[in-house]
Amino acid sequence: MPRKIDLTGKRYGVLTVTEQAETVNGRIKWLCECECGNIVTVKGIYLTTGETKSCGCLKTKQEQENLRKQYDRKRVNDVAMPLFKGKEPRKDSSTGYRGVSKYYTQSAGNLRYRAWITVKGKRYYKTGFLTAEDAYNNGRLPLEEKYLPKNKAPAN
Repeated sequence: MPRKIDLTGKRYGVLTVTEQAETVNGRIKWLCECECGNIVTVKGIYLTTGETKSCGCLKTKQEQENLRKQYDRKRVNDVAMPLFKGKEPRKDSSTGYRGVSKYYTQSAGNLRYRAWITVKGKRYYKTGFLTAEDAYNNGRLPLEEKYLPKNKAPAN
């Protein structure tokens, strides 16, 4: 049986070992405090081999960073093109068209449709259409043509 090494006070990744916990199947578990404030119990072998470096907060942080990088790679002129990729409307769409919504006129309360698109955080509208199809064909598609970058392929 290998000799016991006291890990108390040592730092592994962002974990600081505070005290010994229980022994399970001959493996010593250690109580560790993460930089983020969480307390976790980790087997000593996982600490010394570098298999465990945090309570899980590093994984979350790394996933967010990787997602942001992937998202940024698919931008063309600061526009996230994957957001405009599909022509299918969302399942909860009341009009059946992407970027088309219903509204009622203030004066007479008549049902009308508006086409809209959001590019670089700014929303553009075309309003007053009598049908959702008309709003899509004569509103949304011209808005896409006008405001989306012509180069659909992201620059690498």
